[in-house]
Amino acid sequence: MGLYRMPKSPFWWYSFKCNEKRIRKSTGLTDKKQANEFYLLKRGGHILGKEKNQLPAMPLRQLLETYLKDYSKTNKLSYSADFSMAKKLNSFFGDKVASEITPQVIEQYKANRRQTPVGDRFVSGAMVNRELALLKQAYNKGIDWGLVLDNPVKRVKFFSEKDRSRTRYLSQSEKERLLNCCSPFLRRIVLVALKTGMRQAEILNLKWADLDFNANQILLKKTKSGRIRYIPIHPDVLVVLQGLPKGRVYVFFDDNEARTWHGMRRVAFDAALDQAGLRDFRFHDLRHTFASELVMKGADIKTVSELLGHSTTRMTERYSHLSASHKGLAINLLASESAPVVGTPKVILEVEKKHIVSD
Repeated sequence: MGLYRMPKSPFWWYSFKCNEKRIRKSTGLTDKKQANEFYLLKRGGHILGKEKNQLPAMPLRQLLETYLKDYSKTNKLSYSADFSMAKKLNSFFGDKVASEITPQVIEQYKANRRQTPVGDRFVSGAMVNRELALLKQAYNKGIDWGLVLDNPVKRVKFFSEKDRSRTRYLSQSEKERLLNCCSPFLRRIVLVALKTGMRQAEILNLKWADLDFNANQILLKKTKSGRIRYIPIHPDVLVVLQGLPKGRVYVFFDDNEARTWHGMRRVAFDAALDQAGLRDFRFHDLRHTFASELVMKGADIKTVSELLGHSTTRMTERYSHLSASHKGLAINLLASESAPVVGTPKVILEVEKKHIVSD
C-alpha cells in the first residue's frame, strides 16, 4: 500500500505486509519526500530481518552514555559540554527506547526547550541546535556500532541561526568592569581568553606541554578545525602562567579535577556579568572581543583568521566593518581643518589667486 494519509493527522502514514503481518505506522513527517525515504527504510529493515525490534531495545539514555564514554570523551574537546547537554536530553526523553523516538517526539523536545526560562530569557534556538546536533551524532555513531538502525534527527529541521554573525564585544570600560568582578581563578581564564582568542574548551584543556616558553607561544593540537594552531604568549598571559603551579598536566586544573566549565559558569561567570552590569554576553564573546580589538588596531583579516583558527577568512570577515568604521573615525579627525577661514586678509587672497593662475 505504501504511503497514505489518515483523517485528522498531519503526517504521512505507511503500510506494508511482511511475513503475513500487516504493518501500519505513522512516519511522524509532513513532507512526502522525507516520509517516503522513511517508509522505504522501514520496509527494507523488515525485509532484511533487521527491524528495530530485533535489535536490543536500547534506551536513549544508554545510547548517549555509550556515545559519551566511547567517542566524545576521547575525541572531542567539548566533552564537558556534551555531558551537560546529554543531561538535558535525558531529562526530557527519560527511559524511552532510542529506536522508538520519532521526529515528532523530537519536535516536542524542540518546543519544550525553547519555552524553558534561563534567567530573564528563554533557551535560545542556537542552544537547542547544539543539543540536537549532539543527539544526531549519537544516533550516527549508534548506527555505525550496530546499536540502532535509523537516525530520526536527520528528518528534523534545526532552528534558523541568522544571528550567528553577531559580534558582541566588550568596550575597554566593560572589560575593566568584568575583570574587576571576577574571582582570582576566573579572572585568569577570562584574561587568557581576551589575550589569545582561544575557545573555552581549548583553555580548559590546555596542558603545560602545550606551552613553549622559549619560542613564547602556545601550541594547540586539538582544535575545532582539526589543524594545529600557534598563538604568541601575550605579556599579560605570561604573568598569569607564571603564577600557576607547574607540577601537574593541565594548566588551570588539578589532574583529578573535572575540566568542566558549565557548573562554574553558572556560579562564577554569570555572577561576574551581573555584577559588572553586562547583558547579552557569553563566554564566546571574549573571543569576539579579542578579534575585534585586533582589527580595530590595524591587524589584517588573514592574520586574525590564523590566530582564531578559522579554516578560511570567510568567518573572520564579520570583523572587517570594524576596520572600516575606525578608518572613518580617523578621517573625521580632519574635519576641523575644513572649517571656513573667517576674515582672510586680502593680500593672502591675491597671492593665492596668482598662484592658481600660474599653475
